[in-house]
Amino acid sequence: MRIAIFDVSHWHFPLYITALRDPGIEVIGISDSAAFAGPRFSELLDCKLYGSNDELMGQDFDFALVFSRHSDMAELAERLIAKGKPFLIEKPCGLRLEDVRRIRKLSEKHGVFVSVPFIQRVSDLADRLSPAAGFMPDGFQHLSFRFVVGSVNRYERNGCAWMLDKTLAGGGSMLNVGIHFIDLISDLTKSPITEVSGQVQIYRPDVTVDEQAVFTCRTAAGQIGVIETGYLYPSTADDQRDFAFSLSHRQSYIRGYADQFYAKSREQGKASATTIEYNTDEYYPVFLRRSWADLENGHPPVAGLLEAERALAVIEAGYRSAAKGGAPEVIDSTI
Repeated sequence: MRIAIFDVSHWHFPLYITALRDPGIEVIGISDSAAFAGPRFSELLDCKLYGSNDELMGQDFDFALVFSRHSDMAELAERLIAKGKPFLIEKPCGLRLEDVRRIRKLSEKHGVFVSVPFIQRVSDLADRLSPAAGFMPDGFQHLSFRFVVGSVNRYERNGCAWMLDKTLAGGGSMLNVGIHFIDLISDLTKSPITEVSGQVQIYRPDVTVDEQAVFTCRTAAGQIGVIETGYLYPSTADDQRDFAFSLSHRQSYIRGYADQFYAKSREQGKASATTIEYNTDEYYPVFLRRSWADLENGHPPVAGLLEAERALAVIEAGYRSAAKGGAPEVIDSTI
């Protein structure tokens, strides 16, 4: 399979490299609009660095990866759809909900495969909380997730300072990391989020995206979810983030922190603790390989533009709520 990769300076791109070295995979070229990391990855992948996205778009390839600025994503996606090229595109897939809705409709109209790496769907956590593990969707009562990552400085160090500008990024910590848990709540409960109340905070005067956010959500089935995110953790290479969760299910109460998965049964009152891989970086190559397998087998993606559209609808409603002091916002669940 011949792969084209657009805008490799995105901080997530290095997480996909192990999959891009799989047998039968050939990276035919990359682009780097940020002019930051392109030469290094060109050498690493032994491929050509094209001078622009336009030049790379004109090449012959079978599958594309899109890592562009959020403000540029939708236009690039439209061009790939027009060419009939399947691709993976990083969330949020566009600057606004209307952008994502437009490209979702276009991809459906033209039958183009598009996957969006909501990597929690292929995680050990999702497996442990699945119906196969005894956790039926209607049994969830309350779901709470805290995911606090490194400071905004990390985007500047990685050549992605645009992530701190709302006109280019669309949002901050909730859009960037909280969106995974918005999707996970809907996936676990099999019920769309229909109401959200949000609070956000910005600390640096030159930053225009949320450095801290808390969303309280309610699903159509009545379950309550709380998501807390932030760019506040003193991140280091060996200790990158603060991730913790607690879930109430009619079968068990579950808690997680560090590498622990703790479940206490309601029926017997017995508790068990096991280790689990919570480092989300591990799941990006897993998701990419799953995307290739789904495409080859004629299956829809495990997560795609429809899931991105639904999650972004919650994000935008939560930001509207925050602008109104936390007043609840209703989300159209018919998407």
